[in-house]
Amino acid sequence: MAKKIKPTEYPTSDLELTAEYLGKFIRAKRTNSNLTSHQTALLCNVPVDVITKLENSSGGVTLDSFLKVINGLSISIKFEEDNNDS
Repeated sequence: MAKKIKPTEYPTSDLELTAEYLGKFIRAKRTNSNLTSHQTALLCNVPVDVITKLENSSGGVTLDSFLKVINGLSISIKFEEDNNDS
């Protein structure tokens, strides 16, 4: 019997980009796509512990692995210049 995936709500943005926010967003994207951690790892071509570390904001993940997960889950990140600098 297939494992039932419970969708997680997407986190609300609080202007500052943090590892915790990214982890919650990745988990929400994965669960709303009805994917297990193992399926996500296969899809993104990374070990399962990379998915776990990202979702739990525990660090120890390379930029290359992070990008594989972001691209594999079709998550886009937009960078903008902060014009509030004086």
